[in-house]
Amino acid sequence: FFINKMGDETYLESFIEQIQTLPSEVRRNLELMKDLDKSCSALAGELKTSQEDYIARAQEKILKLDVAECSDGKPGVRVLGGGNDVIIPTTEELSAYIKDEETLKNIRSMKVNAVQQTEEKVAIAEQTYSIVHATVKRLDKDLGKLETMLKTTGEFQIAGSAKPNDLAAIQVLPNSADWILAKVISHDPDSGMYRLSDEDVESNKIFHLPESQVVVLSGTEKLSRGDIVYAVYPDTTSFYQAAVVQPVKRVSGGGSFIMVNFVDDADEQGITHDKAVMLKHVMRVPYGAAIQPM
Repeated sequence: FFINKMGDETYLESFIEQIQTLPSEVRRNLELMKDLDKSCSALAGELKTSQEDYIARAQEKILKLDVAECSDGKPGVRVLGGGNDVIIPTTEELSAYIKDEETLKNIRSMKVNAVQQTEEKVAIAEQTYSIVHATVKRLDKDLGKLETMLKTTGEFQIAGSAKPNDLAAIQVLPNSADWILAKVISHDPDSGMYRLSDEDVESNKIFHLPESQVVVLSGTEKLSRGDIVYAVYPDTTSFYQAAVVQPVKRVSGGGSFIMVNFVDDADEQGITHDKAVMLKHVMRVPYGAAIQPM
């Protein structure tokens, strides 16, 4: 199964080995971001309180000023500790009067700390993205190689390649273990929806199903003895698990068939007889399907 050029190790095994630390790395980074976020939120609250207290004290100082008229009749303030002198203070003088250098220094320090924590959180988020992105990029590369290999063996079905009258196996209900034979009426690649007709001669049912519930029947020419497949049981339109007992055989007229043993198909003496199934009525085991012991 998709052997790595480096030896007998499969790409899947190699990939799993390389990403086995990914969950812990991502979890560690998320925990760091969570701790930083908690710390930054607490710091932001403390910073807001300090700023509000500073403004409140500044307002209180301003309100304590004794407003009076200057000699020219303009409003001013009486100089603190300066007798009856009344002046119009400049902006710089008022700023110096209300300024609390120690508190401002503390506020500036908290701002710098908050910015540093925010930048650190962003850096961790970017690092986490890079780790996941590199992993996904590696997976895409390996999937491309796997796709190329499967195409060469005829096991790869190109999405959107279904044509009217193509045979397909369908799941009428999502995640159902039951698959039945149907024929493609139409396929919309944009929406991924199929319109299909039931192949049961006694049924006139029309199905509208997504691609996840449809397998267009093709690419089974390379089956070998012992392969596990899903095949249409003779005289039905239902798929059942089976094991290939004889390779593909061609008949005059261009058709092909294969000999299989269906699971749980033994007779009263416990003998499972080979059954011939048209190759066009066979598919590989659907993704996620449970394989029963033969």
